[in-house]
Amino acid sequence: MRQGEKMKKKRKPKVFIGKLNKRILFLVLVLLVMFVIIAFLSNTRIFQTLGRKSGEVIVVDPGHGGIDGGTSDSSGLLEKDINLDVSLKLKKELNKEGFNVIMTRNKDESLEEYSNVNASRYKRDLNARKTIVNENKPKAFISIHVNSNKRSSARGVQVYYYPTSDESRRLAENICESINEIVYRDYLGDYDLEAQPMAENFFILRETEASGVLVEIGFITNLEDNKLLQDNKYKKKIAIAIMEGIKMYSVK
Repeated sequence: MRQGEKMKKKRKPKVFIGKLNKRILFLVLVLLVMFVIIAFLSNTRIFQTLGRKSGEVIVVDPGHGGIDGGTSDSSGLLEKDINLDVSLKLKKELNKEGFNVIMTRNKDESLEEYSNVNASRYKRDLNARKTIVNENKPKAFISIHVNSNKRSSARGVQVYYYPTSDESRRLAENICESINEIVYRDYLGDYDLEAQPMAENFFILRETEASGVLVEIGFITNLEDNKLLQDNKYKKKIAIAIMEGIKMYSVK
């Protein structure tokens, strides 16, 4: 009897270890289920991040600068300042996601002095931007601008891609999808506005070797857009939306 009792005592730890293993397995399964649910509710953005290589180079190009103010309104609001503000916000968001961001300009300056081509100031500025993009060989580049139109009713974001580039078009579509969801639907609650990908033969799209887009983030000539272009929360949302579009593009 005493031998049997000793044998029973030896078996007890095995039962305990078995129960412990089951509990660990159960906790692991619960954590996996939670991970899948969160990824689904986040529109699979967690999985998108996991599929992207860390440190990918993105060039961000704030349009105009220095002597070239770009478009403006009657109150003195200048496109070049809005472009730079949104571009710096975009850089910050991209850095958070592990991208290596190269800026064509970090301050209020034009870039013609960085080009040696024998051409007008305007063409030298564009040539310098092209050179920065090509020399850094980025995964993608984003040129930020503000739109204007004689029709004050014209408004909304437009994303331009080079007509014959499938990659440029795909990047434009990803950014439009993200802006429509994050800015127009979630932030503004507007289901009528919609960012549109548009083909255009712009110099910065035609002459660069990397896939890229030119994003017109709103119309300075439209009353509603003009207010938004001066709203820091809106500009941050635009930056986040562009970043999310780049993430979608970079994992495919």
